[in-house]
Amino acid sequence: MELKDLFTNSSNETYAKNGELLEEHGLLNIFGSPNKAFLKFLKAKRLNMNEDELTEDLIEEFEASKQSIDLKLALIQRQKETIFKNRRVWINIDKDGETLGCDLLLDHDAITIEETGKRIAYSQMDEIEISEGGWSKKRLSIVSPDDEETVFEINEDSAVALKEILEDNIAHKKHDEIDDLLELLGLYEDGEISEEEYEARKAIIYSDDVYCTNCGVKIDSDSEFCTQCGHRVGG
Repeated sequence: MELKDLFTNSSNETYAKNGELLEEHGLLNIFGSPNKAFLKFLKAKRLNMNEDELTEDLIEEFEASKQSIDLKLALIQRQKETIFKNRRVWINIDKDGETLGCDLLLDHDAITIEETGKRIAYSQMDEIEISEGGWSKKRLSIVSPDDEETVFEINEDSAVALKEILEDNIAHKKHDEIDDLLELLGLYEDGEISEEEYEARKAIIYSDDVYCTNCGVKIDSDSEFCTQCGHRVGG
């Protein structure tokens, strides 16, 4: 998310002040995007950044709580790695008015609800939403382009991890390698990379070899998960 997307409806003055404050506290990355942990903090505070101006007190509160935020992010990462490793996660579904527990299976191109056999391709997912569910559960819904909604409950400590995995796979399936080639060509024509690097990186894009999009390690072409970091690479 870019800074302009976070403060869409802010006045120019508020936008400038917020940007300066974030930059002063090191909460903008090299691309000008706000720190992800800080964005999660704002969401937890239920602040509407299209209207509210950031303050020093708010930044200090974030910095004081950053340790707990880091711990939460680490927990989410561990949950993601567990799901990656097992390629499944336990969910509750409603079937004929009864609540049934079953596995949600994760393949390289789709998920399958084991109990019903319903299969949803990542390319057919438009939006993933999390809301409150039953006791210690979250309600997760998957919306397709035709507005069909698939809903199930999942343990709250796995909900965010699964949502991030699904969103990663949605982005991967909808990604076009032509965009990579055009971006690479732009870098070469602007003189930012040499001809040798341009040809090498172009060969990687055209190659059948598979590289992890998370850590860059080369992996087997039939792999669904990176052996180095556990990231799903798709197929």
